[in-house]
Amino acid sequence: MKKLHVALFAACLLGASPLAFAEAVNLTNSAEGANRDAGITAVKKKLQDACADRKGTADAESFEVVFEKTSENPDVPKPYYVDGKMKCNLPG
Repeated sequence: MKKLHVALFAACLLGASPLAFAEAVNLTNSAEGANRDAGITAVKKKLQDACADRKGTADAESFEVVFEKTSENPDVPKPYYVDGKMKCNLPG
């Protein structure tokens, strides 16, 4: 019986740990660039900064381009537009 109480107490402590309350969220943002690579780099930077502002850690492997478009207007300085999303692991 004593072992059962110890096991239950250990389980309660583990369940109350901050890691147990950690949360993963998907962040989305958009950016423009002179070309495709510049647009993707800019949106990744924005997503990583947004995650860091929330005191989280960005999962760079989860980055995904959701939408991309190139402007037909030659006068636009940053003709490439990209929307992206990335997972951010937030502390509890």
